[in-house]
Amino acid sequence: MLNQIESKDMDVESYSKRIDDNRKVYLDGEIVKNVATEPAFLGAVNVINSYYRLQVEKPETHTTLDRSGNAIAASLSIPESVTDLQSKRRHYKEIADLSFGMLGRTPDFMNAAIMSWAVHSEFLGDSSATSYSQNMKDYYRLCCERNLFVAHGAINPKIDRNASLGSSEHPFCGVKVIHTNEEGIVVSGAKMIVTLAPIADEIMVFNMPGLKPGDEDFALAFALPIASPGLQLVCRKPLSRGGEASFDYPLANLFDEIDSYMILTNVFVPWERVFVFKDVMRSNQFYDRSFARNHAGHQGAARAISKGEFVAGVASKIAQDLELSLSPNVQEQLGEIASDLEAAKALVERSENQSQADDSGTFNPDIAAIHALRINFPRMYSRALEKIRSLAPGSMMALPTEADFKGSNGNLLREALGSTNLNAMDRVKLLNLAWDLVGEGFGQRQLTYEIYHAGDPTIIARSQFRGYDWEKPRQSVSLSLSNIDD
Repeated sequence: MLNQIESKDMDVESYSKRIDDNRKVYLDGEIVKNVATEPAFLGAVNVINSYYRLQVEKPETHTTLDRSGNAIAASLSIPESVTDLQSKRRHYKEIADLSFGMLGRTPDFMNAAIMSWAVHSEFLGDSSATSYSQNMKDYYRLCCERNLFVAHGAINPKIDRNASLGSSEHPFCGVKVIHTNEEGIVVSGAKMIVTLAPIADEIMVFNMPGLKPGDEDFALAFALPIASPGLQLVCRKPLSRGGEASFDYPLANLFDEIDSYMILTNVFVPWERVFVFKDVMRSNQFYDRSFARNHAGHQGAARAISKGEFVAGVASKIAQDLELSLSPNVQEQLGEIASDLEAAKALVERSENQSQADDSGTFNPDIAAIHALRINFPRMYSRALEKIRSLAPGSMMALPTEADFKGSNGNLLREALGSTNLNAMDRVKLLNLAWDLVGEGFGQRQLTYEIYHAGDPTIIARSQFRGYDWEKPRQSVSLSLSNIDD
């Protein structure tokens, strides 16, 4: 298998070359000449490079053979048993560990969804112009063969919350079809929070459920290269500090997962890249009927465990190294963090153990367990950050920079800031890392991401209510009531 993996499309070098393709990516008002070497993107690029490197260094975990015997990324594999889902989780977890769970949209995220779209593509149907079902199967094969990094744009800009897409006159309220011909469709519009797209190969554009009759022009799903003419990505302000030392911003400099605003201006999409066309029902079904939500959620659940382990480690190390762990209050806080982490792990395992095969023979992670983790992990994560903040609030807010240690006060600081267990430099490194996590813009973006990356938490909770099997809980109540004498 290793010989198959070491193809030009599997190695690290090919990824960096692929994304140097004259794409239109803007940062701080200027077009980025080469996204692979742009300092603001370099931390994330390095993680993606490591993702591809894992396929060569650990093929037993990060690659598999497809049904034709070809080597593909493990995240694109079709799970046909609980054991297969467990193997995919180990693959997801090792990728997440590259960034301690800070990068949520690594290639394995969309790979999990693309696999599920392809396997369950029959509901997409066909038209006189093309077969949408076959297009999705073909796109899956393309992703397998070329080992692509696919980002996604699914969130429409919140321009007029009181108007439907179809009734809005704003040209950038979503992405709509402008006209069609025998070769394909032409689209214009915008999507927001397009994460990591500046350094991806391609973009999958679709809608989350919620379109209404009258929104047909927006009811689309398609894929295209990031370098497509008419596609522009305008990045948010970076949270990394570029040339500044990672000593001062140890997480932001390594793991800023850049978000962007995507603007499409008369972009041509060939029919073979179209999966939903002017069909509100299929657009609304795209993420759920295909079980893409289940499989992308499974990847997200594994990443959450990596992130949970990291914040637990930060809390524990601060308590240990700053000699706080003998305090009963601190022990209680660390015990709660550990308990939350173990509960999250149990939900991931339950999503696998409760999976069932569908008509295609594919095992889909249990959505009730996935929803439970998505509802509860942001609360767990937020509580952990609060506990870390409470361990050393004053110390984290009064940290000198690396330049201070190198300046005229260096010797004085080394003497003044040392503690029993740590010299001054190591103590400041640890507290800098904690402050990056709980206080800096990087940490605030991470917290907001955890709460909202899967959608509005209230909508997820309502979905859990609608899809949950309430019969067993109700039966226990009925049994109890039957034992009460009249």
